[in-house]
Amino acid sequence: MTKKALIYARTSSSGAQENRQSTDRQVYSLTNLIEANGDELVKTFEEHISGATLNKNRVLLNECLQYAVENQIDIIYFSSLDRLGRAIWEVQENIKWMLDHKINAYFQKEQMSLFIDGKENPFLAIFVAVIATCSAIERDSIKFRLNDAREKKKQEALQAGITLAEAGFGRPRGTNKSKDQMREEYKECLTLLRKGYSVRNVAKITSRSKTTIQKLKETFDL
Repeated sequence: MTKKALIYARTSSSGAQENRQSTDRQVYSLTNLIEANGDELVKTFEEHISGATLNKNRVLLNECLQYAVENQIDIIYFSSLDRLGRAIWEVQENIKWMLDHKINAYFQKEQMSLFIDGKENPFLAIFVAVIATCSAIERDSIKFRLNDAREKKKQEALQAGITLAEAGFGRPRGTNKSKDQMREEYKECLTLLRKGYSVRNVAKITSRSKTTIQKLKETFDL
């Protein structure tokens, strides 16, 4: 029986200079999987936002879930479990929401569904807890290494008697982005600004700095 399906793809950021952060690979792979399963792809949701963002601030994820209910979608395809978030409580909240609304989900990397033959997957709760916790630990580890490297660079700059900019902090000269590049990279930010969201709220929703959002607002006269 053909199932009505959605794709939800997420990366932490977008932009031509960050191809590794493009959602194209996720969408391509999941589209092929849906076709192979004989399901019908109804709509694709692509979001560029940090996985650490709270559920209430993930605009497109919430739109995807609401669309699934309103349009009687059978299943939502995700490339991996961490597309739902990195904090275990956020992931579990989204899982419970889909279970309560009888919407199946398939996670390609883990090869796991929420429902099997119409019944809740009995191993789901344990698996979600383990994977989500591992993702959170890895994220904290990455943050620690990055912060440690930044602090080392600052100390080296102080000892050498040079400025932080000369040590490699900040954007190098001559690398200012064109308006076209900004439109592409900050697409979600610009959309929210045009809808009347405040600089503070846009920064919070997209996990961008308020300085960046203010610059976009001024550059595009929003």
